[in-house]
Amino acid sequence: MSRMFSMRLTFMSASFLIALLVFPMNAQKPNRENVVKNELLVKFIGGTASNSALAANRAMNANVLETLGDLGWQRVRLPESLSVDDAISQYSKLEGVEYAQPNFYYQLQVTPNDAMFGSLWGMTKISAPAAWDLTTGSSSVVVANIDTGMRLTHEDLAANIWTNAGEIPANNVDDDGNGFVDDVNGWDFFFSNTDPPDADPTDEHGHGTHTSGTIGAVGNNLLGVAGVTWNVRIMTIKIYSPSGTDTTSAMLINAYNYIRLMKERGVNIRVTNNSYGGCNEACGYDQATKDALDAMGNAGILNVFAAGNSGTNNDTTPFYPASYTSPSVLSVGGTNQTDDRVFNFGANSVDLAAPAIGVLSTTFASDASYGNSNGTSMATPHVAGAAALLSALNPTLSVASLKASLMNGVDAVAALNGMNKTGGRLNVDRALRNQSVCTFPTAMTVPTKGGVFTLNMSPGTNCDYFVRSTSNWIKMMGGGNQLFSGNGTITFRVTLNPTIRRTGTIKIGEQSLTITQSRN
Repeated sequence: MSRMFSMRLTFMSASFLIALLVFPMNAQKPNRENVVKNELLVKFIGGTASNSALAANRAMNANVLETLGDLGWQRVRLPESLSVDDAISQYSKLEGVEYAQPNFYYQLQVTPNDAMFGSLWGMTKISAPAAWDLTTGSSSVVVANIDTGMRLTHEDLAANIWTNAGEIPANNVDDDGNGFVDDVNGWDFFFSNTDPPDADPTDEHGHGTHTSGTIGAVGNNLLGVAGVTWNVRIMTIKIYSPSGTDTTSAMLINAYNYIRLMKERGVNIRVTNNSYGGCNEACGYDQATKDALDAMGNAGILNVFAAGNSGTNNDTTPFYPASYTSPSVLSVGGTNQTDDRVFNFGANSVDLAAPAIGVLSTTFASDASYGNSNGTSMATPHVAGAAALLSALNPTLSVASLKASLMNGVDAVAALNGMNKTGGRLNVDRALRNQSVCTFPTAMTVPTKGGVFTLNMSPGTNCDYFVRSTSNWIKMMGGGNQLFSGNGTITFRVTLNPTIRRTGTIKIGEQSLTITQSRN
C-alpha cells in the first residue's frame, strides 16, 4: 500500500476499542508489519486496577502506557527483548488475564492519486481499493496479454512492461537461445514471418493497449488511470494485424507455445489475458489450439478468456476459446454499472462476470491518451489483473487455487443467477482475503498384484483439474486427460508388478500423486 495514503492509528481511546474485533489468544497470527512493535493490548478480568493486573504487568516487566476507558483494557509497552507473539503467549498463562492481543495499525482504504481514478467505476465495483490495502502487486508477477500489442511508450504502461533479461535489444541476435531474435518485450506473431522477422509487439490497432491498462496501468503515479494491479510486468504478445480481425489458429498456437516456453525457462508468468474469440479465431472446436492451451495450464498458467459479446448462451452456442472445458480456462462475462448482465452468458460455461461497459483505460493514440470501451474484452482484464494481484499476495497458489479463489469470492448478484456458474461478479478483495486452496493427495500405496483402485478427492468448491497418468502401468479408467471439478473420485487400473517395488505418477493438476506398488 502507498504510504502517502496510509494513516496509522494506535488505540488511544475506548471509542476505537468498541469497533475492534478482538481475537482470542489462539487466533491466527497477524502480519507483524501491521502491528505496533513492543506493544500489547491486555484485558483483565477484574479490571485494570485489580491486584492480578498489577501482578501480571510486573511479572512481564511491562510498562502501562494508558488505560483504555472502563473496558478493562490497557496498552502496555514490552521489554525490547520480548516479541509480540511471545508476550501474548506468556500473558495468556497469567492469572486474571482475559485477552492479550497486538496493538494493530488501522489504515485508510487506499485511493490512488491517478488523475482519472474517479471515472474507473469498475475498480470500485470489484472492491479493488480494499484489496489494495493488502497488496498493490509485484514486479515478480508476469501477465501475458495476447492481443493486438501495446503502445510500449505509454506514460501509464511503460514502467510495467515485461523485459526479457536475457535479450539485448536490437542486435539481431537470439541472445537467450530461445529461438526468438530480439524478443525484448514479447513477440509479434502476426508479422513474425516477414524477412527479417518483426519482433516488435507495438500496438497498431488499440485494443491491446486498452486491455493492458485495465490489467496493470501504473497506480498512484498522478497520471491517467490505475490498473487492477499497480505493479506487474505485462508480456506483450501480438497476434493481430492493424485490422484486428485476422489472426489464425497457427498464430494462437505459436503464441501459447512461446508463453509456455518462457514459463518453463523461469519467467514467472501466472496468467494470460485473452480478450478475443469466436470467428475469425475459432469458429468451431479446434483441437490443436486446445492442446496448446492445456499445455499452458499444465505448466502453471491461468488463462482468462472473454465470453463474447453477441448476447447468446454459450451453453448452447459455444464461444471458443472461452468455451473449452479446460481447468485452466476462466470464462468471463460482463456487467454494467448497476450489475445487470450484458453480453454472453451461460450457467455452465461462463464462470463469473466483471465490469464491461464504459471502461476507461489507456489508448494507443499517444503516450498520454485514454478512452472508454465496451465488451467482455474489457471485463476479462479486470479478472486477469485480479489473478495477478492474488498471485502477488500468495505466490504459492496453483492454477486451480487461483481460479477457485476468484470464483468463490464473487459478489452474488440477483441478475446473474443462472447467467454464469457462480451467479456473481468479481470481487477481488474477497478473493484475496478468503483464498481457496485446492488440496490433492500426494501419495498412495497399492499391492503388487495390481487391480482397480478408487481415490476420493475433496479439493474444494470450483477446484478444477485434469487427471492423467504419466506411467504406462497406471491406466486411468475413462481415458487420458480427464477433467474434474470439486469433490469426486478418480479410478485407475494398475497392472501386475513383476518386480518387488516400483513407483509411478498420476498428475492431478500441477501436482503429482506418487503411486507406490510394493508388497505389504
